[in-house]
Amino acid sequence: MLIRNIKLPLFCFVLIFLLGCQSDDEIVEKPAELFKIDSKINLDQKWSKKVFSDISLGKQEIVVDSDGIFSFSSNGLVNSFSHLGKSNWETDLKINLSAGIGKSFGSLFVTTLDGEVYSLNSDNGNLEWSSTVNGEILSVPSSNGDIVAVQTTNGKVTALNLRDGNFRWEYVSVLPSLSLRGTSTPVFDNSDLYVGFANGNLAKIEPRSGVVQWEVPVTISKGASEIERLIDVDSRPFISSGIAFAVSYQGDISAINVRSGGVIWRENISSTNNILESNRNVFLVDENSEVKAFSGLTGISLWRSKDYRKRDLTAPVKLGNYLVVGDFEGYLHFLNIENGKTEGRFRAGRSQIIELKVFENTLASLDNSGRLTYLEVN
Repeated sequence: MLIRNIKLPLFCFVLIFLLGCQSDDEIVEKPAELFKIDSKINLDQKWSKKVFSDISLGKQEIVVDSDGIFSFSSNGLVNSFSHLGKSNWETDLKINLSAGIGKSFGSLFVTTLDGEVYSLNSDNGNLEWSSTVNGEILSVPSSNGDIVAVQTTNGKVTALNLRDGNFRWEYVSVLPSLSLRGTSTPVFDNSDLYVGFANGNLAKIEPRSGVVQWEVPVTISKGASEIERLIDVDSRPFISSGIAFAVSYQGDISAINVRSGGVIWRENISSTNNILESNRNVFLVDENSEVKAFSGLTGISLWRSKDYRKRDLTAPVKLGNYLVVGDFEGYLHFLNIENGKTEGRFRAGRSQIIELKVFENTLASLDNSGRLTYLEVN
């Protein structure tokens, strides 16, 4: 867990306190051991290749769609591959990149810690424009075809013109004195923009003007210490059927009415993973790597799997009737979406999986060694 906005004396005090609380008898929970299964999933590995050597400091995401697979490296390389694994193009921006990739309306977006945003043509990798915002960027930019929305670690959301990168507007949230080092990716839905903040709030913003329609707490800070009061919304909000779903660290998952900003339901959970919604049900991996399913309408718990506790699971993705999660040993686990039972397993590599993307009947897996593996379900 990376923490920012912390004074040095406070940091020293916290460190001494934490070290003083440790003892030789303290039990550290080990990752759950894998159990044997009779896999019902027939997977075909189409190809696998290294796409970066050093992981970025921010969100390292890939894009998989009908145009191909897009990835980036922290040393400035941006790549496009066909679904057969052949290179379409490669662009070297010759600068250290911090987060990406976002893709919208034929453009790709990558960022730097110095607040630089780069837009590339997704067909050929040519640079369309670059722009600089005030603050370091650790999350992926998003676009609705008119603006590109970027959140920086200083609590600002900046809108840039999609066509040329010119400044449009800026919104500043109130930052707590202590927060996680990371920010939520802005999400567009039905002509509105939704952004989660380090203060535990979710905001709905009118994209053309930057006017805030509402800003409501996903959770309420209850801790006695500054660390216990960390309630960042670092994951991507999910919008479906008039409901915005958001989750905070050390807080809650909340379902919020997008019109009024009223909370429909709220359940205690701590997570920085993205939420998945399917058929009005919500799926989430918490900070202990327990996989949980809720009714999206009522918040009632549908099922809960502790089978992969402490295995550093990725956020879940949906492939057919399965939830797929990756773990710290390079395994992919296929859980029945109805009951959470594991019905398939595949080892994509030997390193921790950090990102999964689904396109039709294919699954792309990216691990922290930079290996991208492309699988097809038969």
